[in-house]
Order: sequence, then structure tokens, then C-alpha cells
Amino acid sequence: MKILNSVNNKKVMLIAIMLGAFASNSAFAASHLTSYQQASLVKVCKALKSDSRIQLQKAVKSSNLNYKKVAKGLMCNGQSALEFAAMHDAHETAGFLARKVNVNYDKMLAKR
Repeated sequence: MKILNSVNNKKVMLIAIMLGAFASNSAFAASHLTSYQQASLVKVCKALKSDSRIQLQKAVKSSNLNYKKVAKGLMCNGQSALEFAAMHDAHETAGFLARKVNVNYDKMLAKR
């Protein structure tokens, strides 16, 4: 069980560091991230999956990112933050994030 958790944590970490562009002219590569930044991004992904708005708020605040950057640039297991949360039935955190970035969450779910 311990080995399985380790593999899952590594998998989440590797996927989390595969970031899209945070701004139109700049992109972060995994080699430019410190271990602290990587851990912060993994926490955001785990918070999204947990379906706890409080955990998500804490994780986003500690990552020094804003919700727009999380929603538009963070990739968790190859999916956008909103898709990742929705895929794991974390509708509370997905809806919260969608409201923060003015995305119609119900419309997004209909496209799935």
C-alpha cells in the first residue's frame, strides 16, 4: 500500500509540473520550478480532488498563484484544473474555481 501511494504521489507530481502557459508570452518549464513550487502545485491538485473549498483556498494561497492562473495554466494528470476536479466528482471545488474565474461550470460539464 505504501508503494502504491508513493507511485500515485509521484504520478500526480509529474503531471502537476507539466504546466501550460501562465501568461500569453511566458511559459514555465518543469526545470524552472523549485521543489517547493512543485509541492505547492501538487497540493493544489490534491485540494481540487478533495472537494474541499477550504483546502483549495489554502493551497492556492500558499502557492502564491491566483485562481485565474490555476484555472488557465495548471495541469493535473494531463487535464485542466476544472476538468480534473470534475473528473473526480469534486463538484464543490470545481464550481468554486469556475465562479472565481467567471466560467460557466454547468456549460463546461455539458460538453463532457
